[in-house]
Amino acid sequence: MAPPAVAPRRWHVYIVDLEPRVGTKPGKQRPCLAIQPTEFGEGGLRSTVVLPLTTNIVEGEAFPLRVRVRAGVCGLTKDSEVLVDQILAWDNELFRSDLGPLPETLQDEVRRALREFLDLW
Repeated sequence: MAPPAVAPRRWHVYIVDLEPRVGTKPGKQRPCLAIQPTEFGEGGLRSTVVLPLTTNIVEGEAFPLRVRVRAGVCGLTKDSEVLVDQILAWDNELFRSDLGPLPETLQDEVRRALREFLDLW
């Protein structure tokens, strides 16, 4: 399969086909946040590192495992959470549509969550 015409862009939310669901890995087509630098895809890498989003909201504070994204952001119809602990590298052929860039303030929150979760201080 040929790579998509345009590489997924960092900090954009995409609908990605994550089938099949296995264990704790989210399945189905769902929004995912691309966190890999765009240059890797432009250089020919055929996969992109993403963080899936879920509408299964955890009550209370879940940082750094989850970052809340309110309905309306990137066209999301429901409040969602970025699953920081579900880092996936996914084939670019399975990216379906670009919902747009995550606002800068949320990008900063995801960066902070990733640094804390991965102990990169």
